Amino acid sequence: MAALGDKERSELSAYAVRVRRELHSMPELSSREFRTGEYIAERLTELGVAFRRAHTGLIADIAGCDGKTVALRADFDGLPIKERTGLPFASTNGCMHACGHDGHTAMLLAAAKYLSLHKPAHNVRLIFQFGEEGDGGAETMIQRGALDGVEVIYAFHLCPDLDFGRVGTSPDTLFAGVAEFDVEFSGRSSHCAAKEEGVDALAAAVEFASVIDGAREERKNTLLHVGKLTAGSARNVVAGSAALECTFRFFDKADREPVLDNLRGLVRETDAKFGTRGKLTVKSVYPPLVCDARCVRVLSSLTDVVNMPGRYTSEDFAFYLERVPGCMAWLGVRDETHTSPLHSDTFDFDDRVLAAGAELFIKLADTGVF
Repeated sequence: MAALGDKERSELSAYAVRVRRELHSMPELSSREFRTGEYIAERLTELGVAFRRAHTGLIADIAGCDGKTVALRADFDGLPIKERTGLPFASTNGCMHACGHDGHTAMLLAAAKYLSLHKPAHNVRLIFQFGEEGDGGAETMIQRGALDGVEVIYAFHLCPDLDFGRVGTSPDTLFAGVAEFDVEFSGRSSHCAAKEEGVDALAAAVEFASVIDGAREERKNTLLHVGKLTAGSARNVVAGSAALECTFRFFDKADREPVLDNLRGLVRETDAKFGTRGKLTVKSVYPPLVCDARCVRVLSSLTDVVNMPGRYTSEDFAFYLERVPGCMAWLGVRDETHTSPLHSDTFDFDDRVLAAGAELFIKLADTGVF
């Protein structure tokens, strides 16, 4: 496929900007992106690109020349944030595209538009994924066949910590794995004037949380955090129950079970000290996101790539990478007027970055399979 000319690049940019702004004005929460899914379906139909549905997500295919298949993924769910950007196309429904997913989807639709008219070297699987922010939509997409026949997969994520237009990734862990877990302590309530008659579940929970806080640095490249503690019924009553909502983040998958086992042991030790009955329940687990070094080299052959450190945030693109080689890369949007972080109610970016992302997707359709 020939390189894009100035006219094609300009048309690509205009299309991506229009799509991004339309998507930005209509964000929807994870797994409830019904209108967004229909919007993407309408655009694909206009392009003559066949697709099938996976809940609110879509899986589409564009035939290439060599029989090999590269997958390109974009997510499209929003966040429960009231927007304060003041943009003319700002959301007014109480939700917001504060993580750049409107941009991700606009870049992939723009690439689809070009690839539908210019046959790529590889078959291209377009994955428009729902539910990245809350429900791990990647697993459902995989179950619905998103990776069937796929050799490699790529994705981009807009990054306000990287200069505009720069690309960054790593052959090591780019995003941490995460295990969300709850801990419940059951005790016995009593009047605070007769504490000896009760078993204080709140005291047990506070002890557990304080030990976790003190143990954060014991194992390299892990993070433990208690985000919520709920306990008690009244100020003058010994709490008969307490519940903690916690997160454990890790760069090395091998650390997950040993640390969770240690936490279960800590629950038992706390029970022995306070007389409570504790239970630890793992609610969800994401693996660490580790890019394939070969895919990083492919991307580096297309553009200058900055080596990025790993982050304790998580990304369900990691589920795809457990099954096929691939790479996620940051695409920088930082400039003098766009400095708000991801998940901020003022997050925005210069639309001109969309053409750069779309063009990288297009190039990967020719070179992505090694």
